[in-house]
Amino acid sequence: MALPRFLAAAAVCALVAGAPVLASDIQDINQQFRKGDLAGALDNANRYLAKNPKDAQARFLKGLILADQGKTNDAIGLFTALTEDYPELPEPYNNLAVLYASQGKYEAAKDSLEKAIRTHPSYATAHENLGDIYAKMASLAYDKALALDSRNTAAQTKLALIKEMMGGEPRKAAVRPAVATAATTAAPAAKAAPPAESRAAAPAAKATPPAEPRSAAPAAPAADVEAAIAQWAQAWSRRDVAGYLAAYASGYSANGLSRTAWEAQRSARITTPKRIEVKLSDLKVEQEGDSATATFRQAYRSDRLNSTVTKTLKLALQNGQWRIVGETSR
Repeated sequence: MALPRFLAAAAVCALVAGAPVLASDIQDINQQFRKGDLAGALDNANRYLAKNPKDAQARFLKGLILADQGKTNDAIGLFTALTEDYPELPEPYNNLAVLYASQGKYEAAKDSLEKAIRTHPSYATAHENLGDIYAKMASLAYDKALALDSRNTAAQTKLALIKEMMGGEPRKAAVRPAVATAATTAAPAAKAAPPAESRAAAPAAKATPPAEPRSAAPAAPAADVEAAIAQWAQAWSRRDVAGYLAAYASGYSANGLSRTAWEAQRSARITTPKRIEVKLSDLKVEQEGDSATATFRQAYRSDRLNSTVTKTLKLALQNGQWRIVGETSR
C-alpha cells in the first residue's frame, strides 16, 4: 500500500463535510509537507494542534507527516483516533489500511478499507486498494498451496495470472493513500491514472496459461537495457505507479526502508504532483552477462520541483526482463 508518501492516486482530503477552505496556517503546514520540510511541518502542526486539538484537517496532515518520517506506529495511532472521533470520514480508514499493509497486516488493512467503503460507498480509491489487498492475499494463499503441492497446476495458473495483473513481478501490496492537497472538498478522492494492478483480472478460464519453464536466455544486448530504462522514465513521466514500480526488482529497497514502505513513499511522490516530466540524456550502458550498469543525466520537472542529477542504475536480468536492483544519484 501507500501513504503520505504512499501508493497511487492523489486524493483530496474531505475531512469535514461543508468545511471551509484550509485556514492559512494549515495551508502553510500543507505547503511545508509537500515541499518535503517534514520537521518544520510537524513543528507547526503540533503548535496548531496545541490550540486546536480537535481540528481534523491538522490531525490528518500530522498523520501524513508522521508516516512520511517512518513513524508508522505513531501515524497508526493518530489515524485510529481520527476514525474514532470522525467515523464518517473515509480517508483516515484508507490511510490506516495503507499503514497496515506496509507492515504486512493485510487482514487489518482489508477491514479498514471495508469501513472506508461503508462510510463512503463511492470512494473509488478505497475500492481499488481493497482489490489490491485481495490480490495480495490471494497471491499468498496460492504461494502456500504451491509450497504444499508444487505440482498443483491450477494454483500455478492462478498465481501466474495475479502476477501478470500486478505487473509481472511478485510485489508487496501496493495500495494508494489519501494525501493532503491545498484545499478540501466533500467530493470523494480523485484518482490518477489507475495502475495496472488495480484492474480486474480476467476469469481464469479465459486467461492465457503461463509459459512453460525455459532455460536461462543468453544475456540481452545493451539495447534491451536502454529500452528498459526508457520505459521506466516514461512510466514515471506518466505518473504510472504500477509501471514505475514494476521496473524494479522484487527485492529492491532503498534508504533502509522495507519494500512496502519504499513503494508507499515512491507512490505518493509520483502521484502528488499534477504533472511530471523526466528526460534522460548521455546514457551509457556497461553490460556483463546478466548484470548491467547505466549512467545518465536525469532532468526532472514537475509543478513542485525541478532538478537535474547524474544517476547510476544497476540492473539485473530477471525472468527475461531487466530490473533495477540499485540506484544512486549525485
